Amino acid sequence: MRRHAMFVIAALMLLTSFTASCAGDGAKKSGDVIAVVNGREITIEDIKKRLGQAAPRMHEVLAEEQARNDIIDDIVATELIVEDAKKKGLDKDNAFVQKVEEFKNTELRNTYLNKEVIEKNNVSETELADYIKKNEDTIKTEIKASHILVKTEKEADDVLAKLAKGEDFAKLAAKVSLDTRNNKTGGDLGPINIREIPAEAAELEKVILSLKAGESGKLKGRFGVSVIKIVSRTVNKKVAIDNELQFKLQDKLVKQKRQTALNDKVKELKSKAKVVIKEDALKKLSEAPKAPEGKK
Repeated sequence: MRRHAMFVIAALMLLTSFTASCAGDGAKKSGDVIAVVNGREITIEDIKKRLGQAAPRMHEVLAEEQARNDIIDDIVATELIVEDAKKKGLDKDNAFVQKVEEFKNTELRNTYLNKEVIEKNNVSETELADYIKKNEDTIKTEIKASHILVKTEKEADDVLAKLAKGEDFAKLAAKVSLDTRNNKTGGDLGPINIREIPAEAAELEKVILSLKAGESGKLKGRFGVSVIKIVSRTVNKKVAIDNELQFKLQDKLVKQKRQTALNDKVKELKSKAKVVIKEDALKKLSEAPKAPEGKK
């Protein structure tokens, strides 16, 4: 048990947060006082903050005397180090100030997203039931598809033009597709169930649902542009929309709703701001660094 407690405390020490080391002077503390360091009180609240997510189990984590001593020793050490660092003016160090600002901006962004996007966009049971009623066949749709991955949209348009003229999809895939996992098997993607497409792949779902069996379309992605062909499309009436599937659908709808809200918010903010993108400088980010003169 002691070794386990020591391990837990050691892990917690490694997780000592930036905010803990920057614990504010003058901030009024609450809770029973556990220790006093040069006039600064350390309370139960300080212990809970250090425990983080383990705070609700404080009585278990700190059941052993050694564990209690370890965590209070760590907090005392942190207080003394912070105090000495401030005496040496390290809190004015440019690198430190920059890190503080970066941390503040990250936390401010997260707080903003929680308040403006996450808390304001959820899906009720009624909304879920209505979605299922209107989209039951879509939810049960199962598709077989193939694709040809190329680098640019122009190349994708060329592939679509060749397909429109009657060229064989499988032969084109073998010839030009960059996806080596399936370009020799006609670009086969296997079965795709609409209900299993994650919210993050909303564009894929949109393209697939817009195509009928035998039709092809294009989708821009992380690794290039895919020309997707729908080989077959069926509605599996045997699929049961049970509690587990409803939970997955609700989670998917929530994510989609929040992503749409975020996109709309960013679009709104951009419309009110003056943003200038230096395209030449941006393009240089993709250029390999030049070798020093005299070296090959």
